[in-house]
This record gives sequence, C-alpha cells and structure tokens, in this order.
Amino acid sequence: MEESLYKSYKAELEAKLETYYQSADLFKVIELLENSELDFDLCMELVRTYINVANKSGDPYTLYEKATVVLEKNAIAGRDDPRWLFYKGYILYRQGLVEDALIRFERALKFASVADGALFTNICTMAENCKNEVKLSSFKGMNEANLPLYDEHLKKHFGKTSKFCSFNGVEVLLAEPNEEHKYFLLITRGLSGKDLKADDGRIEHLEIALALPEDYRFSEDQEKNFEVYMFIEIAKHLICADRYTGFGYYLKRDQSFSAHTAFTGAMLSALGDFKKDASFFKNSNGEDVIFYEVLPLRPMEVSYRDTHSAYELLERFKEKLIMLTPFISTRDDALQTLFRSK
Repeated sequence: MEESLYKSYKAELEAKLETYYQSADLFKVIELLENSELDFDLCMELVRTYINVANKSGDPYTLYEKATVVLEKNAIAGRDDPRWLFYKGYILYRQGLVEDALIRFERALKFASVADGALFTNICTMAENCKNEVKLSSFKGMNEANLPLYDEHLKKHFGKTSKFCSFNGVEVLLAEPNEEHKYFLLITRGLSGKDLKADDGRIEHLEIALALPEDYRFSEDQEKNFEVYMFIEIAKHLICADRYTGFGYYLKRDQSFSAHTAFTGAMLSALGDFKKDASFFKNSNGEDVIFYEVLPLRPMEVSYRDTHSAYELLERFKEKLIMLTPFISTRDDALQTLFRSK
C-alpha cells in the first residue's frame, strides 16, 4: 500500500481502536489488529494488547507466544526501540527468564525517553524487579559456621522455636508465647548472611523479628494473615537493599500491605522488651549479629519518619501510650492521635 493511502488507512484503524479502548473491549482490539495491515507502531500496539489480556487470563502463555511471534517478526526494527525491548523483556520475565529479561530492560533504558513517563517508569520498575530477583536467587543465607552460634543464642534468649517457613536461604522461626513474653515471635534465621557495612567501616549483620498477640490465629489466608506475609516481604526487601539497614531503617510502599489494613511501611527498632544481651551475638568472625524488631507504620507515621529521626518517632508512640510489642493491627496512628489532641 502506498504511503499516502496507508496514512488514511491507519488513521481510520486508530479511530476504531479508540472506540474499542473506550469500551474496554480488548478482544475486539486484537481481532481488528490481527486482520489489518500493520506497521511497526501498530505491531507494538498488538503486542501490548496481547500482554494486557494475558495478564488477566487463566492461560496467559498462548497470548505471550502470539506476542513473541509478532516481536520476532519486527526484531530488526525493534533492536533499538524501547517499546520492543520492554515488551520482549516483560514476556521473558513472566516466563521466568529473569536474567535475559534484565538484559532487555537495561538496553531499553538506553533508548527510552523520560518524556514518555509511563514507559520509562515501567522499564525502571521491571529492571529493578529483575535485579532484586537475581539478588534473592543468589542469596545463600547464613554461613554454616554461624548456625550453631545462632541456635545457641536463640535457645538461651528466645526459648523453644519451630520452623514456620523458608525462602531464599532464610528460615522463619516461630517462638510460642511464654510467661515472660506473652506473644508469638517470628524470627528470621539466615538473613545475617548478608554483610552490612556501617558508617565507621565495621561489618554487621542483622536478623529481624515480629511480635504478634498470643491470640493470633495463623492461616494461609494472605489477607487475614497479612502480618506474616508483610514480614516475609520485609525480609526479602532487606536482602535486596543496597544501603546500610540497621536501627531506624525504614521502608515504605505506595499501597498498604493488605486491603484489610492501612499499614504502608515498617521501621527497624530494638527488640521491645528483651534484655540487651538478647539483641545480639558475635558470629564466627567476631562480627555483631543484631536482632531488630519490625515496627509496621501507618501512612502518617511513614511521612513523619521521612523528616524526623527514628528516636523522634518512637517518642511520639511513647507520648500517646501506644504499645508496639506485640504488634496489634488495630492500634491508633500515633500522628493522627497527636493531631486530634490539639
């Protein structure tokens, strides 16, 4: 088709596509594009639609395969195109080929423009996801020489524990409530395999813990037991974190950890009501392994931590008599309480 004729043809095609997009009828988008003459841009539109439908489908791989066929037909034209590279990388990622996907995302960033904010952001997000998955898959946990030292310390200060779950070289142990500490305690075993370089040059290591009420009911329901899944997510975040993670370190999310809660962040603090010698031990290299308690944070607490120290935030909890150990998901927001009292 001649170029001038194709321009008119493409304009009519795009007008039809717009009506289908407005009615959210992506299958009609696919049908129209599959039966039309497509240039590179419209091929990328078809690939994008395949991916969007695949992500909501019970059988995404058929659509991913269709998208791959279109991508391969446009491989030469797409070699330096950020859309082609992003879509190719995304499909590889969903197929579990994370390192191959990362290569595409990193190349896409060389050609992507910040003017296309959505695409640029998506490429950055997927590249970061890939890097984190590579870190997680390569993390081996605690050195075997340190396991007996950890276990001895755990038995002495935390009592009897049982294995709750494991992931990426890390075990999560569960300590039952007892007379001295009337709550459950989730504790990581293996997170300290990561070296943390402190400001003074010392190498430290950390393990984390989360205290839950003694009437807490454990189940596999991710929404009802968001605290457990939040704890695992935080542990994975700490494996991947590039900067020093010690007392006062905090993380925040754009959305809450669960639809059933408003908690959008967490901070590392000293173990609530344990004696000081329970909070650390020396590993086989004479380096400190420090146990930190995870304190989930509500949105205003996260915002406060953005501009204030960990000590100042802890003082706000203290002023408002908010108990942090064990973690109770219905507790007040320390900053909302502060503002209401004024």
